[in-house]
Amino acid sequence: MRKLAFNFVLGVFFVSTVTQAQSGVEKADGVEAQFLSEVATQSDDGEDIKTGFLETIPDGLNSKDISPGCDPKLFEDNVLSKKRTSAEYFTLVKNYFKNCESELSESNPKGVLALLSYAKYKYPFLQHPQVKEFTIPLENGVQVPAIMALKQDPTPRPLVVVKCGTFCSAEESPSMKAYLMSLFDQGPFNVVLLASQTGLDYMALNHVVNLGGYSEGYETLLVGQYLRNKWAYRDRISSLHMMGISLGGNAAVFGAAYNDQYPMTDGSKTFTTVTAICPVLSLKPTLEHLYGSTIIGPIFAKLTKEQFVDARLSLNVGDLLADSQLPSKKADMVDFIGNLASTSLQRRGIASTTPDYFKSNNIWNWPAKIQTPMLVWAAKNDIIVNNKINAYVMEHDDYYEKSSNVGVLNISYGSHCGFQGAYSPIAAAAVLKTWVLTHSPEFTPSYKQTTVPWTFGFEKMYSVQSHVGQKFEFTAGSNDVKVSFRIFNWSGANCYDVGPYSSTGQCVTTKTYTVPVSSLALLGARVPRNAVEAQAISREFNTKVEFRTKDQKPLDGSSDGDFVMTVRSMYQ
Repeated sequence: MRKLAFNFVLGVFFVSTVTQAQSGVEKADGVEAQFLSEVATQSDDGEDIKTGFLETIPDGLNSKDISPGCDPKLFEDNVLSKKRTSAEYFTLVKNYFKNCESELSESNPKGVLALLSYAKYKYPFLQHPQVKEFTIPLENGVQVPAIMALKQDPTPRPLVVVKCGTFCSAEESPSMKAYLMSLFDQGPFNVVLLASQTGLDYMALNHVVNLGGYSEGYETLLVGQYLRNKWAYRDRISSLHMMGISLGGNAAVFGAAYNDQYPMTDGSKTFTTVTAICPVLSLKPTLEHLYGSTIIGPIFAKLTKEQFVDARLSLNVGDLLADSQLPSKKADMVDFIGNLASTSLQRRGIASTTPDYFKSNNIWNWPAKIQTPMLVWAAKNDIIVNNKINAYVMEHDDYYEKSSNVGVLNISYGSHCGFQGAYSPIAAAAVLKTWVLTHSPEFTPSYKQTTVPWTFGFEKMYSVQSHVGQKFEFTAGSNDVKVSFRIFNWSGANCYDVGPYSSTGQCVTTKTYTVPVSSLALLGARVPRNAVEAQAISREFNTKVEFRTKDQKPLDGSSDGDFVMTVRSMYQ
């Protein structure tokens, strides 16, 4: 398992690092394929891992059927059926995982393999007709590489700004894929993805070294103000929300603090909410723990040096990155990084020392408590950002433990930000989506639903049968969509003992119907322009459409053959 964990970190957490200096998606796919082969070769589970974690196209659903009481769609309904405060939301989401965490994660990988699953999602989103690369020019001369994903219609809707993590550029990296799926495909949002200040594209454009939320949080605040005031698509923004992943989570937490301190000219805050996903809260202790790890430390040190060496010709501290200047011991890496960043500041005329730099990048040194509504989402089994010195500290802090505006959802699994792998894409999307929509009353002024009857025929079901799941599958250029129904047979051999939500194989049959896309137009269906958009629309429908009985009860668990499809108004 030591070899497995070591190679996993190389392949998943740092796959973007290794590929930053290479061009094109094919190069990135090649590195990930090489990583998978190495894991399969060196792991005791070899062939099982190789066959079980090949590249996948998520359909937006869980890997197993979920009981109606733990269905993420029911959780969404419970949250969004009436106006909620932040404090009420924290209670609801924590109770949901308390009651349903075991079932949601039952058939999914929990730790390292959850990240491997998450990293193998196939989503070349730059081929999606509604996803484009662009650069954000700030007034201070900084240029931020970014990616925009805009819905087809110009309806003003919440815009979610996502800052990715260490060494991440504005490209099709694992975290960019996973969280774009959760927010854009499976949510009603427009999305802007931002490169990390440690990404090669950012360093090439701006020639500086920064590592931490003190700088990146304020810069993200400026990005938000640019999007609201100067962006060509600013009329599409109904409210603005910030999210950050890993080191980007550090930027999110500091961004929340800056959001409080620097309101806009009309007195309003730039961001309505902030979400910090598996965040770094205190930079130096986190780096010390990371570089000090027996398994992870050596590879992290190696790839850190490679990243900065690849960028050294464009950086204002390139002379400090000569081969002779690079530290030979991983124990020296923390001070080396601090010196790079502080020297980069000095050469821009900003007073700094290594101790001052790290002091600034510790949120506990911030004089004021955060007031912006903020959700901190972390996993207790995080192998990269140590939970005990980050999210756990905020969870048990005297102030934040009782805060009505800031809540910590610290759950068991997901390792480092891989909640889609550990709990399923639909459950991860439900958390992110409901948090933003709870604070977007301008987009969902009232709780309404569009209902369309199922008029495409359905074979009679018997009392020994029950619905356990449904699935949409759109195809590029096709005027038809396949809709599949999973049916559990209680009378099958051993099926009663196993139950409908732990069963596969002979206990479950699938019925598939072909439905005209035009018949689902009221639910937002359209003919996909290419394969990538078809996959995205499939995820959208699998997430937003609920099958219900005529009396509006969940179809799953029933034997009804007469039912309807519903979509909440926010998606229309």
